[in-house]
Amino acid sequence: MTLSLKRQKSCEFKYRLSISYDGSPFKGWQVQTKAPSVQGVLERTFQDLTKEKVTLFGAGRTDAGVHALCQTAHFSLKTPLMPHFLERANHLLPPEVRLLSIEKADSDFHARFSAVQKIYHYRITTNPILDPFENRYRTFFPGDMNFEKLQQAFKFFIGTHDFSSFANSLKPHRSPMKTIHSILHIPEGKDRFRLEFIGDGFLYKMVRNLVGTLIYIARGRIRLEEIPSMLRAKKRGVAPPPAPPQGLFLVAVLY
Repeated sequence: MTLSLKRQKSCEFKYRLSISYDGSPFKGWQVQTKAPSVQGVLERTFQDLTKEKVTLFGAGRTDAGVHALCQTAHFSLKTPLMPHFLERANHLLPPEVRLLSIEKADSDFHARFSAVQKIYHYRITTNPILDPFENRYRTFFPGDMNFEKLQQAFKFFIGTHDFSSFANSLKPHRSPMKTIHSILHIPEGKDRFRLEFIGDGFLYKMVRNLVGTLIYIARGRIRLEEIPSMLRAKKRGVAPPPAPPQGLFLVAVLY
């Protein structure tokens, strides 16, 4: 009973927040000892304001250079937040990071483990000249692509599969089985488009690895018929290299 009361008390002031960030100046979400991270800059800012040690738990760990339109995280405090915390935090944070919202969370809420779906977008330009104002936010793949073949490839990945061949590393006791609910090709004007992925979760670099394979298909460098054997192999080395990070956005986490 005593242990139960302690746990309940430790989660008395639990908060859920939504964050948007430009990942360009950071080495990813996760705290690192000698490199800037989104989690690190948020934790330092929150600690300065609350005078408590703060540990953030994110819905996912975006890679270096990857962006988030709406990342979700949570943290707990011994005391309630001060008034206007969001405004004060945004005043202190670097301009590449912004809190969109913050609210009290239920004691059993977890930013990662409570999530049921994630949405990612990957933005691409095929224009022979890269717009200098897009070089941080859209990947440069100049030249022709076969969009019919690109879309035909989607069906091989939709559904529940072992995605070991499309994960750069697998943590012990973490299942490589993931379910992708949809993949869409969305034109965004002349020579620009995005790929949209909705799934129950994604392995490390899985979206970038899938995009890299889809681009190989669209350019005729591999055949559609090779995809099933890649999935069956369950080895990262059988699939093409990942697409670069700057075109990738975590758009939403659904609960």
